[in-house]
Amino acid sequence: MHLEPFPALRRARPGIVIEIRWCPAHEGVPGNEKADEWAKLAAEKPDARGVEQLPRSLAHIKREISEKKWAEARQWAGDRITKKKYKMPARRRPDGTVAGSSKRLASRFYQLKTGHCLTGQHLNWTKNRPTPQCWWCGSRIQTRDHLLKECAKWRGQQKILCAEVRKKTGRWKSRWKVRDLLADERCSSAVLDFLSTTDVGRLVPAPAEVDAQSEVSEGELREWREREEERRAEAEGLGAEVEEPLFLPTPAFMASAEEE
Repeated sequence: MHLEPFPALRRARPGIVIEIRWCPAHEGVPGNEKADEWAKLAAEKPDARGVEQLPRSLAHIKREISEKKWAEARQWAGDRITKKKYKMPARRRPDGTVAGSSKRLASRFYQLKTGHCLTGQHLNWTKNRPTPQCWWCGSRIQTRDHLLKECAKWRGQQKILCAEVRKKTGRWKSRWKVRDLLADERCSSAVLDFLSTTDVGRLVPAPAEVDAQSEVSEGELREWREREEERRAEAEGLGAEVEEPLFLPTPAFMASAEEE
């Protein structure tokens, strides 16, 4: 409570009696409501009401600036963007099939679509893995195309995916790339089914666990690549069309595990 006005009031009116009483706020007391109204008017425009400018806190000044800024932004946006002026193009609308799936599954889908996903190539590029090698089959580079088309770990799921893609688009495995597959809404359901039945884009084993598998399978993969290069060179020499192999050979350590 400010007591500074009382001496000036007594000098102006010597016989005045001043009493200070407490009253509850916002309870409909006429005098209190009137005082609250005058206080608000004085705070809004102190110069116009003959009130001395009171010091304000830094937080109050920041809030006033922020409120003014957002009011101007809303007015600017309202003048330029309306339902009649703006409509989202169909090609920019989210895929309904992916949006209807679980949050984690949709997240893996869009990570694969953008390329910022858990693949050996991307993790090596971001310095999170020493090499881009596939941690499941030992292939030299693990890319999106490798995981969805070539990795021996998921050959059963890849076969189902390729069959669904061919049914939807009429294209064989060698006629499409993963980037086109992820951009085609007709194939979204098949890709989501593939992700839900595999660990692609979900699990990344520690580098130490991959080293043991890589040492065993590297020699076999090298021999397989040499045979494929010889076959390709022979076919090109005869002028025949080279067919892409459907799957990589099963490494020895995986074959022994399946037998057990």
